[in-house]
Amino acid sequence: MSHANMRFRVIVHEPAEFEKWVKAQQAPPVESPDALAQQGKTLFTQSACVGCHTITGVSAGHIGPDLTHFASRKTFAGSLMATTPDNVTKWIENPEHMKPGALMPNLGMKGEQSKSLAAYLLSLK
Repeated sequence: MSHANMRFRVIVHEPAEFEKWVKAQQAPPVESPDALAQQGKTLFTQSACVGCHTITGVSAGHIGPDLTHFASRKTFAGSLMATTPDNVTKWIENPEHMKPGALMPNLGMKGEQSKSLAAYLLSLK
């Protein structure tokens, strides 16, 4: 339903810089030791998230986007939203409201759960 709203972002690198970027993308994420982010990691690993999303070393889902380096993205959800704590939290709480027709299910996370999961995702660099 929102496919036509998806934006396309092109980033051009010199070949050496591109190879450096590829190697960084192949590496596991660097996670924050922040307590809220660690709560979010626990929540991620104990929820349906792991069935759909890959995070290298954590989960191997292949239905949804790979989240291994989520924090390195400037935008998400088809580049419709800036990758900010507020937007990520709102997305987790109600993806259909943020992007009508999104295939991301509403998992019923609210408040501290969605904030901790957002903190975890925003720690993945």
